[in-house]
Amino acid sequence: MKKFTLLISVLAICSMTYGQIAGQKAATPFMDDPAKTQISGSQIKGSGEVFWSTTFNWGDVDTKAWTLPTGWEIKDLAELGNYWMWRSPYDTLGGCCTKEGPSKNFKTPLDGYIVVPADEYNRRDGIGTAFGMNTYITTPVINCASKTSVTVKFKQLFRLCCGTTVMTMSVTNDGGVHWAAYDCQFAVGNNRVSDARYQNVEFNISDVAAGMANVQIRFSMSGNSHYYWMIDDLQLAEAYQNDLVLVDYWSNFNGGYDTRIGHINYWPLSQMGMASTVAGTVGDYEFTGAFLNNGMADQENAKLKMSVLRNGTEVYTDMSAGATIWSLERDTATSSTTFLASDYGDYQFKFTAASDNSEEVPVNNTITKMFTVNDTLFHRADFTAEAGMNTGGWVGGANAGDMVGIYYDIYKPCEINSITAYINGVTIAETPSFQYVLKKDTGTDGNQELILSDVIDATLEMRGTYVTLDMQKDGETEFLEPGLYIACVRFWGVKEGDADGTNGMSIGWDMENNQSGYTYQQQAVGGAEFTTGKVSMIGIDISATGGPTQAAVTFNVNMTKHIASGEFRPGTDFVDVAGSFNNWGASAHFTDPEADGIYTLTLEGMPVGKVIEYKYRINGSWDTSEYPNGGANRKYTVRYWNILANTYNGGVAAGVDENSLTASFSVYPNPTQGAINIEIINTIAADLAITLTNIQGQVVYQNKVAGVLNHTETIDNKLAKGLYFLSVNNGQDVKVQKVVVQ
Repeated sequence: MKKFTLLISVLAICSMTYGQIAGQKAATPFMDDPAKTQISGSQIKGSGEVFWSTTFNWGDVDTKAWTLPTGWEIKDLAELGNYWMWRSPYDTLGGCCTKEGPSKNFKTPLDGYIVVPADEYNRRDGIGTAFGMNTYITTPVINCASKTSVTVKFKQLFRLCCGTTVMTMSVTNDGGVHWAAYDCQFAVGNNRVSDARYQNVEFNISDVAAGMANVQIRFSMSGNSHYYWMIDDLQLAEAYQNDLVLVDYWSNFNGGYDTRIGHINYWPLSQMGMASTVAGTVGDYEFTGAFLNNGMADQENAKLKMSVLRNGTEVYTDMSAGATIWSLERDTATSSTTFLASDYGDYQFKFTAASDNSEEVPVNNTITKMFTVNDTLFHRADFTAEAGMNTGGWVGGANAGDMVGIYYDIYKPCEINSITAYINGVTIAETPSFQYVLKKDTGTDGNQELILSDVIDATLEMRGTYVTLDMQKDGETEFLEPGLYIACVRFWGVKEGDADGTNGMSIGWDMENNQSGYTYQQQAVGGAEFTTGKVSMIGIDISATGGPTQAAVTFNVNMTKHIASGEFRPGTDFVDVAGSFNNWGASAHFTDPEADGIYTLTLEGMPVGKVIEYKYRINGSWDTSEYPNGGANRKYTVRYWNILANTYNGGVAAGVDENSLTASFSVYPNPTQGAINIEIINTIAADLAITLTNIQGQVVYQNKVAGVLNHTETIDNKLAKGLYFLSVNNGQDVKVQKVVVQ
């Protein structure tokens, strides 16, 4: 089945990239004088301390006027005026296909960020062009002479299209004569938003920057003609000694006809457990992790630790073979055994990079993925649409009668009931209508239409929802034999002056899913068929029973900031939840058994699959305008296992602007067994009051400093074990962080 080749090839390439390390350490790209930067084990401090940073607060967010600071350089090598630029957070990107503001992941989005808005550049005055970008931005000289190790950290968001793109961060220490390049694209293909795992970037550049007085960082983009690359929160810090990073992972489902077919989100239990025609068992999972040693010490016995939880209970553990990974080197590891789910449930795959060393940055060691075994639903994609898709943008596409689809393997005879799809967009002026089509791959005879739904009109109310349509059963075609099938949506729309019509709507697109060998498009004009890299959110429902119909839902709401601000008083006030499941009536009071500010409540017997809406309340009152500031209710679809973790009112205490006080407020280590280090970087000089309170609201430490731009201090008061709240107040705004003393 040739459509699987691309997926397997991609994994093979990644495995080669992170291949087994042997021989000698990687050569240093360049050094003015290697003797100057020779680092001994006793010199390595591994502090992680930030010594240079910028939040790109270069302009007026309201007027959008900005000035490039002294020492920075921006250049367009193509001389088309397509530069890196500063952008206000209140000014969305434009062009033919982009309506994007700053990434939600940026720590300081409200003072601006830098971006290459390729879509805008290729849509000047409403005229579409397709010029590839070729621009860079370079920092001033940064003195790293006193540093024995250096890492670069930044946050990014990108989406690419229509060309071979090169996105790099480069480092020089000799005025630009030589550059060491680091890839920032991480093999993310065209039309995909950068995955969450690639939005927080950290490179250890010690081999080219440590001990050097003339370090500069450059971000370069070339080739890409559409969408954008945005960056914020750039920092240089000393490296940690032990920092093993899990940079990528693969959870590979045994497809029966092809051994490994990537990750699946929902799969029926009846379609698992039979012998694979290739090897192993249909439905068993193999796990692979890719590691980077981002610290200064060699990582001894580095390995992939896997655990699988079913409804919160561990049902599988595995440890790969170990290997030594030298500083700044990479490697991969694969689980020594496979995992096969044997019962209905919500499964959580937990990938962990582990070694014999004492890890100092555990936050980048673990990644989790969900997988649900149910009775009726095949669904490759997750349930979050990063974008919408139809055949628009493809040569010969965007016409009435076009289809998009996704492949599914059927291993055991079953009966199809319906197809479900996420309706992302509807252009009502084009009077769109649609139907669902199940096709079968017959091999040499191509893809045959097997069974259809009714044709229905698309409405605006369908946007942002799943629409499920029953298939037209005739007593024969609904019974599916083992084989390969394609679940499709066929569109029709009307466009004035166009005899071929248009699509008129779009289907949800799971852009974070990289199963590029399993998606499908068919064009009505000409009949062309394509296997694409767009994972459409379309699923198949079969006639099967056995899965649970009810489950418990546990609500957890973080009240720590509201306790610290005095808005919520433990022991006096109470928090509860109310929602559509109980007609907005009162629920039982939440409890906080661990006295950590996290209040919890479990409600039994919730119907699986039901979408519930809810709000949290203080003292049973709506006056608190919970989440977000009186906006829409929270929504949640009940699964087999339901543990919700929320913050009250988005974590914003009454009257507090979370982003206005400081560009950076860091507390480390946290949790701590002793001293607490505080680092504050202000956007403007300000008087600060620093206060540490315990869970009872008692002040255990306080300090005031006047007119500071940057401030660091250490609190070493031999604090008792427990939960504390550290607040920074400039007389107008407050920021609060929870501190745990162990």
